[in-house]
Amino acid sequence: ADAVIAAICAAPAVVLAPLGLLDGAAATCHPAFADKLPGGCSEDRVVVSKDGKLVTSRGPGTAIEFALKLVELLCGAATEEKT
Repeated sequence: ADAVIAAICAAPAVVLAPLGLLDGAAATCHPAFADKLPGGCSEDRVVVSKDGKLVTSRGPGTAIEFALKLVELLCGAATEEKT
């Protein structure tokens, strides 16, 4: 579908992964939970990962970058650049 799926901190590993929403996708999460991501999914040292309509981020310290990526995805790059 066209739904955007977004998760930050531990949520990609403890919520999205068990639901199979990360299968075959690139994602990141809090480093303490990276071992719970599906194989080949983890993007180490990536602050915000965008794979299609899936956006994940490492944690609270990356919340601004995470929010800007969501604005870009939902409203377009021109809007994100204005913020």
